[in-house]
Amino acid sequence: MVNQEHMLKATLPLFARFIISNGLKTKHGIFEIMLETVDHALPSVSRNKGLQLVKGSMALLSPDVLQLSDPDTSSKNLTFLLAQLPQYGHLYHRGTVLLQHNFTQQDVDNMDIAYRHGGGDSQIDRFTFVATDRTNEGFIVDGKLQAEPVAFTIQVDHLDKTAPKIVHLRCSSDVELLKNGSYGIYITARSLKAYDPDTAEDQVIFKILRGPRYGYLENITTGGFIQEGFSQKDLNGKIILYVINPSREVNSDSLEFQVTDPAGNSAAPQTLELRWSQIEMQQAEYKVCENVGMLPLKISRSGHSIDSAFIAVKVNEVSAALGKDFTVTPSKLIQFDPGMSTKTWNIAITYDGLEEDDEVFEVILNSPVNAILGTRTKAVVKILDSKGGQCSSFHSSGQNLWGTGTLLPVSSGFSSPSNPGTLQLEGIPLSSSKETMVHRGDGLQEFDLVNLSRMKLKVIGNGKIIPPSSVFRNGTNMAFKYHGLVSLRVEDGTSSANANKKTDKSIFNQGQPKINVVSSRKTEVPRADKAELMSESHSSQQDLVLSFPKSCTPDLEGLLHFEESTQNLFQCDGISWKLWSSKSKDVSMKICPSGWSHYDGSCYCLITDQKVTWNTAAQACREQYLGSLASAVTKHHMRWLWDFGGRKPFWIGLNDQVNPGHWEWNGGEPVTFTNWRRSPSHLLKQGKNCVLVQRGGKWQAKDCRKDNRHNYVCSRKL
Repeated sequence: MVNQEHMLKATLPLFARFIISNGLKTKHGIFEIMLETVDHALPSVSRNKGLQLVKGSMALLSPDVLQLSDPDTSSKNLTFLLAQLPQYGHLYHRGTVLLQHNFTQQDVDNMDIAYRHGGGDSQIDRFTFVATDRTNEGFIVDGKLQAEPVAFTIQVDHLDKTAPKIVHLRCSSDVELLKNGSYGIYITARSLKAYDPDTAEDQVIFKILRGPRYGYLENITTGGFIQEGFSQKDLNGKIILYVINPSREVNSDSLEFQVTDPAGNSAAPQTLELRWSQIEMQQAEYKVCENVGMLPLKISRSGHSIDSAFIAVKVNEVSAALGKDFTVTPSKLIQFDPGMSTKTWNIAITYDGLEEDDEVFEVILNSPVNAILGTRTKAVVKILDSKGGQCSSFHSSGQNLWGTGTLLPVSSGFSSPSNPGTLQLEGIPLSSSKETMVHRGDGLQEFDLVNLSRMKLKVIGNGKIIPPSSVFRNGTNMAFKYHGLVSLRVEDGTSSANANKKTDKSIFNQGQPKINVVSSRKTEVPRADKAELMSESHSSQQDLVLSFPKSCTPDLEGLLHFEESTQNLFQCDGISWKLWSSKSKDVSMKICPSGWSHYDGSCYCLITDQKVTWNTAAQACREQYLGSLASAVTKHHMRWLWDFGGRKPFWIGLNDQVNPGHWEWNGGEPVTFTNWRRSPSHLLKQGKNCVLVQRGGKWQAKDCRKDNRHNYVCSRKL
C-alpha cells in the first residue's frame, strides 16, 4: 500500500530555484518547501464475527473473522490492544503462547494468531480489545466512534460422542398400488425412526450396508434409485419407496443399514424387514353340474398376514347370464382379517331342469388393498348340463369341489341353504353311503348314513346342543356351518337316554387329523366342566392328541390358547406352544412404563400439567415420550380414550398437515374409524387442520395455526 506521504514525496520537489531581476541587476535564489505528513483517518473494525471450535481444539484467527482497516495506515501499524485475555483458553503467536497483550493486523493476515481451548466444560469464551493506528485515539465500530474495548466471542462446542438412537424399527408391510401399475411399500417414520438430540433430522443418515435383494429403493421426489442411504427427514417426508419386483415370486425382502451422524458416531447395524401378502385364486378352473347348488370359490392369501387386506371380485359373463344361470352376493369386496389365509366366495348355481348347452363365466380378482395380486387372478367356471343324468352332483373334472370328499349329511329339519357370498367355514366329507368314524387311533368302524343323520354335536361339559348356523341340501348330501370355538362330541339324537350317553368318538376328515370348528371372528373360549372331563378313562387321556387352532409362529408370539381336552392354558413363544403358568406371566407379559395405562396392545399417557397447541403436543409425544399422539381405531377404543382423558377436551393425532386435504394419524396408522361431531364437509384450510376430542368424545376439526391450547394423550406400542 502507498500511503499519502510516499505519494507527496514522489510528486512534489523539496525546493524551488528562482531568479529576480529589475532590468539592471539579476539575483538567483532557492525557495525551500517543507512537507509534514498528517494522519486524520481512524482505524475501523470491519470484521468481528467471532470463532467457533470444538472443546479442547485450536483454531486460527483469520482475516475472515477479525479485521481492521485504515486508508492511511499500514497493516503492520494497525494494532489490537488486549484489554482482557481469554478465561478458558490461550491466544498463540506462531505456535507459542502470546506473551504481550497485543498483535497486529499483519499477524492476523499471516495466520500467526490462534486460540486453543483449555478443555473445560465452558461453552463461551472471549477476549476484549481496542484498535489503534498508533497515531490517533479511538476507532470506528459499525460507523460509530468507539473508545471502550469490544469483545471477540469464542463459541465452544462439546464433542458429540453419542450415536443416534433407533426409536422405531418395525416391519414395513403397507402395500400400495402405484400409478404405473407396480406395487410398493413406503418406508416412513412409522416403521423406521432414529433420534439424536445433537443432530438435525436431515443429518441423521441411514447408511445402506446391504440393499434389498429382490426389489429396489426409490426417492419419489427425484425419481432416482437409492443406493448409498437416506436421512430421517426423508423418512418423515414419506419419499422413500420400496418397489416390489413383480417377476420374483417372493413375499418378503430386507435391507441392512447403519444410522450415523456428521460427527462419525454410528449405531450398530440393523435390518429392516419388508413383508407383504399375495392374494390369488386357489383354482384357475371349475367344472360344476347345474344342480350342484352352491359353488364355493376358494381365495387364498400367502405371505405376511398379520394385517388386514382386501380384494375386489368382478364377474365376467361369457355365455352364462348373471341372475339366470347363477347368482352372487351384491358385495364384491372380500376382507381378509389379521391371520386369515383363506376366504370362500360362494356362488349359487341356478338349476332349471332343462337340457341346454354348457355355460361359462369368469370370476376375476382386482384392486387389492394392502396386498399384491398373485398369478392366478381369474377362475373360469363352466356349468355342465345334466344331459340325461350323466352329470353327477359333484362332478369336477376328476376332483371334488368341496375338498377331498362330499359333505356330511344331517337331519332334514334344518334351515334353507346359506346365502351366496357367505363364508363356508368347513365341510365334513363322506366318501360313500357309509362314513368312517375313528376311535382315537383304534380300528375303523362303519356307520350307515341313516344313523349319521341322527347324530348331533354336543359341547363337552355344559350339555348344550349346538345347531348349525346354516345348512344346505343337495340330494342326500348336506353342508353345514358352525360358528364358535368349542370342544364337541358326536351323540345319537334319537332318544333322551342317548343324549346323556357319552361317546369317545371323534370325527376325522380325509387329509385332516381332527375336525376343528373355527369361527371367522375371535370368540371367547368357554371352559368345560372339569369334573366331567376327569370322569373320562385314564387311557383315553393318554391317547388324546393336543390340537391347536394355529401353528405357533413368530407372528403369534405371546398368544394364549385354552385347550379344552386337558383344561390347560398354552402360550406361543414364537416357535412352539408352551404350557402357561402364573410364574411365566410376569416374564412373558410386556408392561407399560410407570404412569402409563394399557389398552389393546398400546400404552397411553394423559398430559394435563400444561395445556399446549397441537404441534407442541405432537412434538412432545415424539421427542419426550418416544411415541405419538393417540389414535382411535374403533368406537369402543374412542369411548375408552374419552374416559381415560377425564371427559375433558384433548388433542389426538388426526391431522392433514402432511398431505393437505387428506386426514392421517400422527403415528401413521390407517384411518379406519371416524367420530365427527359434525362431518367436516369443507376443511378450515387444507394442510392446517388438527382434531380435538370434546363433548362426549366427538371430534372437532381445529385450525392448527390458531393458539388453541388443550390437554393431549400420547400412545406407544408395547
